[in-house]
Amino acid sequence: MSEAEKKIFNEKVFEKSCRSCHASCGDCHVKSPTIGGVNLGLIKGHKFIRKDETKTCALCHGGRVYPEFTGDYGGSADIHYQKGMMCMDCHSIKEIHGDGKPQTARKLLEYKNTCTKCHKSGLEKTDKAKEAHSIHSEDKVSCYACHSGGEYRNCYNCHLGKGSSAKPGFILGRNPRAKNQLTTLRVVPTVRDTFASVGIKMENFDKLPNYWDTAPHNIKKRTDRTRNCDTCHLEKINFLKKEDLIPNGSRANEGLIFDFRQ
Repeated sequence: MSEAEKKIFNEKVFEKSCRSCHASCGDCHVKSPTIGGVNLGLIKGHKFIRKDETKTCALCHGGRVYPEFTGDYGGSADIHYQKGMMCMDCHSIKEIHGDGKPQTARKLLEYKNTCTKCHKSGLEKTDKAKEAHSIHSEDKVSCYACHSGGEYRNCYNCHLGKGSSAKPGFILGRNPRAKNQLTTLRVVPTVRDTFASVGIKMENFDKLPNYWDTAPHNIKKRTDRTRNCDTCHLEKINFLKKEDLIPNGSRANEGLIFDFRQ
């Protein structure tokens, strides 16, 4: 993106879309943030609320993460939610507030939360679980690839000013950040002409894919993939295929199709 196009993006795209979810202290702890032009007002009068996940977290993360977590987006609730856990039981203050240092991407945070911080490899209760986790080590298969409980929200048809449509889906493919790992993917529905109306050509569009690694918050201990090896290794259910790629998407998408022979 050229310097001129970056300026257009900051003025005509970021201000209208991205900034609507970038919050200040008060947006999380005193009032609800303005989302889509709608503000629900003060959380509890003028009091500063340290945490109330249904309000301090869910108002922004309620599009996909929180409904997946509670089971309101279809399917069963996350096993952690069923056991009475909430957002802050897994996510630390440092992870949410940062450490004062600029970060290039949240996925690269050294102090980000991971499943294995609590569920240590080698400490499984059964030999079957130990063997399964040994074969499907985290560098080969992400925890979510096996333990995501079902479909999660994916968005499509994203064009500036025209909105998008969401539908449930489950996608398995190569992690674009670590190509040797199989993981769950979520669609980023930007296509070649998404920003054409404001003069952004996206000449480097094919350098990045439309599918990115995601952590669905609908975890279950037992799923179709943990019960039966054939679900993945023979039937290849939910695996990304060329014919399923979004129309007019990036050529880099094809590199995320997982081939068991490789």
